[in-house]
Amino acid sequence: MEEREQTIDLMDLLKVLQKNLFTIAIVTVLTAAIGFVLAKFVVPKQYTSQSLMYVENSTSKSEESAINVNDINAAQKLVNTCQILFTSDQTLGELNEAFGGAYSVAKLKSMVSVASVNNTEVMRISVVSGSPEESYQINLKLSEISKKEFNRVIKNGSIETVSEASYPNRHTYPSTLKFTAIGLMIGLVGSYFVFLVIEMLDTKVKPTDDLMEMYDIPVFAEILDFKVLNGTRYAEGSTAYKKAYKSYDSYGYK
Repeated sequence: MEEREQTIDLMDLLKVLQKNLFTIAIVTVLTAAIGFVLAKFVVPKQYTSQSLMYVENSTSKSEESAINVNDINAAQKLVNTCQILFTSDQTLGELNEAFGGAYSVAKLKSMVSVASVNNTEVMRISVVSGSPEESYQINLKLSEISKKEFNRVIKNGSIETVSEASYPNRHTYPSTLKFTAIGLMIGLVGSYFVFLVIEMLDTKVKPTDDLMEMYDIPVFAEILDFKVLNGTRYAEGSTAYKKAYKSYDSYGYK
């Protein structure tokens, strides 16, 4: 058994695919359809509202002053500080109060994320919710509260809105295309793997070539399975048997 597994080659793999192609195709279509149905009708939709803010390390501005690399680096680090500040219990607690205590701090933490855009001074605030209106309103209010918290905690610096909170017209999760593609791949790879394992675990000797591969000995003769048709014996699978069977069947004796 081990020797047969070790000598399996590309042709063996293709034979498994060819032998079970129809079943694999059916399973692949079914799993792809399941992925589509899950994304379209079962998995809850999620909507994401985003806003952008620009953070500066210093409030002093001069048209004649050159760009200071240290200020840029400091501003980028300040964005990291803002990520912690804007998702703190203090900020989210105030956000919860603004909505009349409708959300817990833990719930808002799972909905809100703050991140730097490509390691720049620009910061993205994202709010994910099951309702487009809800994610939009929370992002809008969070952006307002975040500016107040920034000015309260960070004395030397400024924050400006690059783009207001967006209203999500389409859900961002789940993706119908991705779910369908994942279902397709699971069906294709999974079903093929099952048939491959079955083929590798099958210890039956089928063609005579299997004996040569397994034991490295030549086959000089084999005992054929004979069938009797109309009083004549034929070797099953032989050309004569196929012709006789076809002729026998054409007369309706089958």
